[in-house]
Amino acid sequence: MTERLEEKSWADFSKGDADVWCEVIEREIPRLYGLFMDRWPNRSLAEELLQKTVFDAVRGRSSYDPSKGSPERWILAIARNNIRLEIRRRASRPSINGDISTYFNAMDTKPLPDEVLERQEMTMIVRSALSRLESKEKAVLEARYIEELSATDIARQMNTTEKAVYSMLYRAKISLRRELERVVSLNNKRKNDETNK
Repeated sequence: MTERLEEKSWADFSKGDADVWCEVIEREIPRLYGLFMDRWPNRSLAEELLQKTVFDAVRGRSSYDPSKGSPERWILAIARNNIRLEIRRRASRPSINGDISTYFNAMDTKPLPDEVLERQEMTMIVRSALSRLESKEKAVLEARYIEELSATDIARQMNTTEKAVYSMLYRAKISLRRELERVVSLNNKRKNDETNK
């Protein structure tokens, strides 16, 4: 078949023909992955959004209407919808002010830069805050941001569901944010006390 699925095969796609589905999905995966990486240069997030898009397409296959366009355009629309959902999800997160917010943005968009980790003071602050988290919160954050595992892999590792992993990540980031604010505040107070001596 050609670059795009031939129009006569669109009906087979809508009926769930496994060979046609495999052909379309295998061809679209690199394109969709590139789309997600262009938006957020984070492999784990791109993989999660890609998995979600394929899952949504398979789950919603009965809603595909060949008269409205090609399967490729339909899957691309699902991917764009998942991007919009991710943008909304990120916008609804509680935000904090100050320098720490830049580190959280870095955590969400790409692995922490080496220069951040090399700064001894910041390393100490993050380690201190992480050490005060519950073991599950610490484990899920390390798996996601240090080991760069996808939610699926974390769920498998922790013997739980992906939905539970997303929930744990959400709560763990809030806890870490609170601990970082507390540690930074104590650190700033200590510096001010030393300066005033």
